[in-house]
Amino acid sequence: MNHGAALWVESAARRADPPVPTSAVARAQRLPGAFRRAALAIAAGLLLFAGHPPVDLILAGPLALVPLLILARDIAGDGEHRVRTAALWGLLAGTIFFAALLTWIEPLGVLPWLLLALSQGLWVAAFVAGVVAWGDRPWRPVMAVVWWVALEALRSHLPFGGFGWGLLGYTQHGGGILLPVARALGVLGVSAACAAVAVGVEELLHRVAVLWRSREAAGSSPARAPSLVGVPVVGIAAVLTVAVVLGGSPPAVSGGTVDIASVQASDLRYTSAAIATRLDSDRIVHVTEQVVEATRPLADDPPEIAIWPENSLDADITLAENVRIRELLAEGLALLNGRPLLANGIRRGPRPNTDYNEVYLIGADGEIQDTYTKRRPVPFGEYIPFRSLFDWYPALDQVSNDRLPGDGPEVIEVADAQVGPVICFENLFADVVHDQVRAGADVLVVSTNNTTFAAALIDDSAMSRQHLAISELRAVETGRWIVHAGVSGISAFVDPHGRVSQQTEILEAGVIRTDVPLIEGRTLATRLGALLTYALWALSAAGLAFLTMDHRRRQRRTGRR
Repeated sequence: MNHGAALWVESAARRADPPVPTSAVARAQRLPGAFRRAALAIAAGLLLFAGHPPVDLILAGPLALVPLLILARDIAGDGEHRVRTAALWGLLAGTIFFAALLTWIEPLGVLPWLLLALSQGLWVAAFVAGVVAWGDRPWRPVMAVVWWVALEALRSHLPFGGFGWGLLGYTQHGGGILLPVARALGVLGVSAACAAVAVGVEELLHRVAVLWRSREAAGSSPARAPSLVGVPVVGIAAVLTVAVVLGGSPPAVSGGTVDIASVQASDLRYTSAAIATRLDSDRIVHVTEQVVEATRPLADDPPEIAIWPENSLDADITLAENVRIRELLAEGLALLNGRPLLANGIRRGPRPNTDYNEVYLIGADGEIQDTYTKRRPVPFGEYIPFRSLFDWYPALDQVSNDRLPGDGPEVIEVADAQVGPVICFENLFADVVHDQVRAGADVLVVSTNNTTFAAALIDDSAMSRQHLAISELRAVETGRWIVHAGVSGISAFVDPHGRVSQQTEILEAGVIRTDVPLIEGRTLATRLGALLTYALWALSAAGLAFLTMDHRRRQRRTGRR
């Protein structure tokens, strides 16, 4: 509906009803409006959550932003405080989303869980505030998509290196129609496609509502109804078409196959940093004993490459004090009959109370032949930023050492394969995984230990399932097979289409094994790197600059009047 038609509808409504005192109107709108906005915020938070494991509704992803966009449109006419109001309702939606998504943080304490949910909710608040600030200016749908994805990119980098958990694109991990976009534009491209569908749906709902109101006011259907409704429908169809075209096919198998097995242990609940001090020698020995026990089924037919996942050797095996760990390692190597082993362990750092988290390539003689050093240690989990400021919180005493980051990508050559290790939460950072591919990796191994979060009160597998979903997106982005190797679960193989096979249960002993195809070709996503992120940030900055100039221009006009 154009501006003149809107004024006509408004005047018709005023003629039909007698004027009501302003105070009565305000009172009538305040309560229904608050309930309406609360319902929209809650719906948005729950819908955002529902797109991820454990709920895993694929359609929730492309629809999750619809309530937020309706909320923003509802607030847009509130006057000078509308942006602040939008931020508060957006914060409610975001906090609900992340509190539900991150229930697995609860074993570390209720306070860290709620603070993390609140801090991440601020990004959703910024989105709603930004859409409201843009108002009904031209290109609203485009700016809404740009703003959402730019904020996702920003929270993937800030603070402390970022926390990109729960990106909208991850909702498509289970074979959603928008998943193939990741092959060209990465997970942020999938987020953009989901946001674009949501914008189209909300625009369609808005236009239908306007047409309905105008029909009631005028007593007949507007002549332009089909064209007005058709625009967002065509837009949604275009997004879906582009998603299919962009997806294409993954790179072809180019280097044969390699027989890989990953070992998963049992009886590891309560053996990680959330429950026991990381330097507890009994805990470290117990984990390695369980890993050796889980390796025994491989003794009759060892694979070309065996994997012991993160914290399987949670000590520096080069130090004399760790003789028991070396004995257990020798027992495991004997079971593998001289075949190479990729195991995760610790190396002492250059300063007191520092160390490195590493994947070792260990030969039959027990010597370390090559290593990959984790590049993105987890803040407050593997190191404490500004440690002196957080001494008051007892749980952080369990992180007695600070993990130091590795220098760059490191590919390990073993059994005619170029293995790109990635350690635990590092698969959350697309640039780290893409760097391994650019360094020559033809297969990726995500080595992880999620037992810290297997004590969650609501669903002790939620974190592991969400973590696997991230590997599914990384597999599509890179066109590589991924061995998602969990010391306690979930373990699985993920192919370049994002399909999962041999998925294990959490905290159950088992072995996954297959001939993994080796792939050398590159996807567009790994070639573009962070180009999409920079483009989104540039567009967002231009949009903010435009808003600032437009606001000043309007102020000058008001002043002249």
